[in-house]
Amino acid sequence: MPAAGPSGSHMLPVWAGKDTIVKRIRENATVILVGETGSGKTTQVPQFLFQEGIVPRHGRQMIGITQPRRVAATSLASRVADEMGCRDPAVLTHKDDGRSEYVGYSVRFEDRTSKQTRIKFMTDGMLIREILGPVEGAAETCAPNSRAANARLLKRYSVLIIDEAHERSLRTDVLLGLAKQIQQERQRLVDAKELGATPLKLVIMSATIDAEAFARFFRSADPIPILYVAGRQHGVRLYYTEESCQDWTDAAVRAVMQIHVSKPPGDILLFATGQEEIESLAQSLQLFASQVDAWAEEQGFPSAQELLVRPLYAALGPAAAAAAFAPTPERTRKVVLATNIAETSITIPGIRYVIDSGLVKEKVFSPQTGVETLQVHPISQSSSVQRAGRAGREGPGMCFRLYTKDAFAALPKVPVPEIHRTELSGVALQLYAMALDPFHFDWIDPPETAMLQEAVLHLAELGAITCAKGRDVQLTQLGRQLALLPITPSYARLLLAAAERGPTVARQARDLVSILSADRSMFVESRDPERKEAVDKARDIFTDPSGDHATYLKALQAYLNVKAHASGEKASAKHELCSWCHAHGIRERTMRNILAIRKQLVRICSQHAIRCDDDDNGAGKRMRSASPDDDLDEEPGLFVTRGAIHADGVGESFDDLLQCLGKGRVTNIALRQPDGSFRRIAGGPLFKLHPASTLHPARHTARGS
Repeated sequence: MPAAGPSGSHMLPVWAGKDTIVKRIRENATVILVGETGSGKTTQVPQFLFQEGIVPRHGRQMIGITQPRRVAATSLASRVADEMGCRDPAVLTHKDDGRSEYVGYSVRFEDRTSKQTRIKFMTDGMLIREILGPVEGAAETCAPNSRAANARLLKRYSVLIIDEAHERSLRTDVLLGLAKQIQQERQRLVDAKELGATPLKLVIMSATIDAEAFARFFRSADPIPILYVAGRQHGVRLYYTEESCQDWTDAAVRAVMQIHVSKPPGDILLFATGQEEIESLAQSLQLFASQVDAWAEEQGFPSAQELLVRPLYAALGPAAAAAAFAPTPERTRKVVLATNIAETSITIPGIRYVIDSGLVKEKVFSPQTGVETLQVHPISQSSSVQRAGRAGREGPGMCFRLYTKDAFAALPKVPVPEIHRTELSGVALQLYAMALDPFHFDWIDPPETAMLQEAVLHLAELGAITCAKGRDVQLTQLGRQLALLPITPSYARLLLAAAERGPTVARQARDLVSILSADRSMFVESRDPERKEAVDKARDIFTDPSGDHATYLKALQAYLNVKAHASGEKASAKHELCSWCHAHGIRERTMRNILAIRKQLVRICSQHAIRCDDDDNGAGKRMRSASPDDDLDEEPGLFVTRGAIHADGVGESFDDLLQCLGKGRVTNIALRQPDGSFRRIAGGPLFKLHPASTLHPARHTARGS
């Protein structure tokens, strides 16, 4: 995020209430701050508290600020560091511990903090893992002076700011309950006059929030003060479509081009659903941009400016994401293609036009199938208002909604909290690891009992918990190991089971988890009969008789071989890789997403002593020193695979891996029925194999087997 600079920050509306905000936080244990879009609350309030000495410059205590997303945590830290005259945390190393760099951040696999850090931005998930602390002995040792208790009581923080609470992400809901409990425990220690005990101050912030609900949740003896800060919002003119769009991506491209050739200068922010859609839109816009002058002349418009396309989504690395915030060159219009991460928290300068698809991609869990999928849903009215507000941050703007006015009226008022639509076994495991009962946890909005029961049953299947007759649920030693791994319990169980079988199986499991964690299948299913026949024939080289998992792994290994040995210049090598993917019916974007996840898993395995048979090539060492978000097109992305690629899986057995898979999802094991259908051993309806499956009878017939 570009810096506004200290002089620019003094113009933000939140400065008018600086004295009141600091006074209320100093006097109260908990404060709720409702700041409208553009108020500057997220960047300025931490600086207010630091400047006023609520957190001293010397010592170890900090101000912690949580964000639901990594992009927001890193970009906000860079912005605040610049305003305070500190170096960008993204360039800090452990060698800089002696410098007075007061601002840092911590996101998954990347910690840019030091002993001098006093303002720390982080994701909700990272703070929960910090509270989790050392898991061993969690149920047995809770002494206040133990290292585990110090972590769980967040003793390094004197103020904790929970930002964007209105989004109601699963981790935010968990964090709110934990923060309330920790605050109460630390106050008991202060009242007992324990040596070194200090209170924890909480600040709950958001652009839009049900302030009374949060005030009721945190209320104790005294009422919780609620402060309102007006935003710097200019007028935004709204436009709706006359009819519903059949293809929102086509409508979005047309809207961008019409704005580009017919509207005054100002950048465009387009809200899309996900990485795949953003990359497809970027290709279309770049194609149109090369023909924009001819198109403008045909439409009767004057010659247009250059069009600069910049993507923005969670999986982007810091360098790639920073390009969306960089100043727009002269005689150029920038169009930022973003997911809902651009709704709040971060501000992209120069935006005057917003195009709202009206859609969002969310995780949805089905207790019936035990499967969590990413589904595209209409947004809420509050999200729609937030998106439109992005156009009015710096001056009057326009918002083009790719849906009708009636469709807006039919949208839900607020988003469904994530806790009511996602799988809960990971959260339940973390709570048990902290000796907390998820059924009696202090939730601000309790999940459905059936969802929690499903999660606990799944943990029992994995062997993570045990419940002797007449006793409470206890975390097992295996459960403690699973809780330490920052992936879902099912995948963690698969990795640990594979590690017991040896480095080869561990590598197979690591790569399979990467594949299964991607948003989409790596294989394209063509509807064109001729194209489908050609792709199926080319794909036969990957087919493994043991099933889809082994087939996926052989395809990934083949892709890695081609990537590692692609010849010529970077552009030529990239073209060679794209051509290979097209010939074999493979989604190259999905493969790049898989490699990004695989990079992270290489680091996880290294940190948790899970040895893989490709560790000897030095990948682990390189991975630990590099950001997990490095651009996949850059050379470092090849280091992970060099020296240990198995040529297309030839001669490799996957039997041990398949046995390990059952340990991660016992209830998903199914038995074939006489009619060729399947039934899970845990019961439930009959089902059949999908036609795309390697094991589907039609594919056997096509291969003549």
